[in-house]
Amino acid sequence: MKFMLVTLSVEIPNLGNRIKQIREEKKMTPTQLAALAGMSTANLYRIESETTKSVPRETLKAISEALEIDLDQDVKTALLKEAG
Repeated sequence: MKFMLVTLSVEIPNLGNRIKQIREEKKMTPTQLAALAGMSTANLYRIESETTKSVPRETLKAISEALEIDLDQDVKTALLKEAG
């Protein structure tokens, strides 16, 4: 059986700002969120400040789980806007 890896590239406006806002609402520090998501604090800062150009899906999933939210809906909404 052969498999094919499919990657998606979708722009989600203000994703980093949204992550930061939710983190702050949950009274979490960047260090706490980064640790829960299994990433470096520096990487989280790059995501929140939107200085990074891309976020791997697994990273987004880890942040979602750490914040106990569903960021997949943001991805789906952005995909629908691009398709429409």
